Amino acid sequence: MDAAKGLILIADDEENMVQLLKRLFEHDGFRVEAVSDGMSALQRAVDLQPELILMDVMMPGLNGFEVIKQLRQSKPTARIPTIFISAAAKEPTDIVRGLGLGADDYVLKPFNPQELLARARSKIRARQLEEDLERRNKELEALVRVGHEFNQRLKLDDLLDLIVSVCAAELPACQVALCLLDQQSQVTDWRALDHNSAYRKADIQALVEHTGSILGWLLQADSSVHIADMLQKDPLFEGCRSLIGTRIVHHGELLGLIALGHETPARYDEGHLRLLESITGQAALAIRNAELYAELRYYAVNLENMVAERTAELRAAQSQLIRSEKLASLGRLAAGIAHEVNNPLQAIRNCLELAIEDIDAHRTVDRELLTVAEQDVERIRRIVSQLLDFSRRGSSDLKPLEVGEAVRSVLRLVDRQLERSNIRLVTEINHTAPVQINEDQFKQVVLNLLLNAQEAMPAGGTLSVRVEQIEGEVLISVTDTGVGIPEHDMPRIFDPFFSTKVDGTGLGLAVSYGIVEGHGGRIEVRSQENHGSTFTVRLPAYR
Repeated sequence: MDAAKGLILIADDEENMVQLLKRLFEHDGFRVEAVSDGMSALQRAVDLQPELILMDVMMPGLNGFEVIKQLRQSKPTARIPTIFISAAAKEPTDIVRGLGLGADDYVLKPFNPQELLARARSKIRARQLEEDLERRNKELEALVRVGHEFNQRLKLDDLLDLIVSVCAAELPACQVALCLLDQQSQVTDWRALDHNSAYRKADIQALVEHTGSILGWLLQADSSVHIADMLQKDPLFEGCRSLIGTRIVHHGELLGLIALGHETPARYDEGHLRLLESITGQAALAIRNAELYAELRYYAVNLENMVAERTAELRAAQSQLIRSEKLASLGRLAAGIAHEVNNPLQAIRNCLELAIEDIDAHRTVDRELLTVAEQDVERIRRIVSQLLDFSRRGSSDLKPLEVGEAVRSVLRLVDRQLERSNIRLVTEINHTAPVQINEDQFKQVVLNLLLNAQEAMPAGGTLSVRVEQIEGEVLISVTDTGVGIPEHDMPRIFDPFFSTKVDGTGLGLAVSYGIVEGHGGRIEVRSQENHGSTFTVRLPAYR
């Protein structure tokens, strides 16, 4: 049995079903635990943290709906994939209820065992991808934060203390040790998490030259070091069983060594080592900047005697500081971009998950899923391209925008789509003052309103788009002759996750509302059931 596949928790009071599921998943390499009532399912989910929960709806005590509700409300269990396996869903509303409470899937008895196994694998893979994505995002956020903090410290003593404390904060560590080296591999300075005054620079030098210590291994190695279980005693890391370390290198020049230790064996993985290497890369640049800053201060004190012979060095140092400031600015920009990249990554992940399910179920992969994923990859490419252009030209999220031309560009995107849907397009785009807005976000709002209008006219109709200015406001109106919005739904149409469409996410109008409100505007709606709707975006004219 491959224990690496993880643990499945089965919650069902029907013994025959439990035995069937156990055989199915144990044969596939999973470990399986089983409980027969709702309260036990809650407790074991917290204790075991399984990879997946397979749960019946009708159980003694708490039923499956009550269990999934409590699982999703508790942080330790909120993201455990859960599949309902039940014969109790006689109406579609039962399935809707289960999925609405947070279940990831709903399988009716009798079921195909291989289909259930494929669905379970898909949910587990999706969770693993989500966890990997979240971890990478956290690492990126940490690096942006760390890079900014490092670049604020120009005194070397303060910087070394900060590097040690940052490593201890961002990574699990009982001990952190850092030493700086000159070109002859002699220790020039050092820090430790529990700085022991009994250790002198000569003692650290001895450890660096000793091949039995982790600092000695790092000096001799060409790469990072990862020790799952340290059996040999290291004075600086006494009591530590797991160790990771790397070399501090700037443009091929060895500046120093850094190592972390933890008392638990196998505490570190490749992700921890990758994060340490990334932090060290930022630290190397900051250390070099601090050294340059110290040199600059020295030059300033002795400037009268050194102007002639040191002009070239000063210019090089100043150029380096300017590049460092650009990197600091880039780090602040990346903090926002990390959030922007998250959105298309989520869509890509969803499309790939659905494609995997199609493959596992031996269905033809929906080409539209891959098209959507391709479009979001292009969106990420555009964001990255903008980031690469940062050093060449400035950029701003807000700029004066010619609304009419922006609306025309969006209409060109959907023109063929409207034609195929038998929808006649009528436009009246008048000249207006520009508005101060993010162009991509504005186009996203217009596109969302146009697509909503199209979906409201499944049998075809007329779509009217009007742009005009009334006093100090620019108005963009989208009117359809579709099904309209029921009066009782009107107060909720901008609420997140509320949708009148069967397959709607309920996010389009909520996001559009937030974008418009964030730019000092508002969205208004008029609608009558079976007589169409008009959405009007009002934005302040730019002065």
